[in-house]
Amino acid sequence: MAALLMLAGCSSGDSGPYDSAEAAVRAHLAAARSGDVAALRSDSCGALAEEMARHSDDEVRVAFDGLYSNGPDELKTTSSDSAHAIVAGLYLHVTDLGISFSAEDHGGWEVCDIHPSNGPFGPLPGPFQRRN
Repeated sequence: MAALLMLAGCSSGDSGPYDSAEAAVRAHLAAARSGDVAALRSDSCGALAEEMARHSDDEVRVAFDGLYSNGPDELKTTSSDSAHAIVAGLYLHVTDLGISFSAEDHGGWEVCDIHPSNGPFGPLPGPFQRRN
């Protein structure tokens, strides 16, 4: 059973601009997995950018460390208009796991917000939230 990750994309700064929400999400996932805080910061907007601005590079790196280690394995845009898109991320080997991202197009797509969702053992924390 595949689990679903909801992602929305926004336009980016130095690393982007990305021409699609999926491209922005892929870049966000890659930056988080590699610990590239500069890319995470430059390719974000909205609440995500505001939250990262309150934290040091080390704190941002720690917040994203391992967050996407299990996927998503596939991405699919499920809805889109000229300024907003939702991208579904499928986890092929983990069931009942989800997280949502919101994104916008500001001349290129950027990831703007991340919302924790449910995992196989209950609610999962998002970045900058305490993990029990």
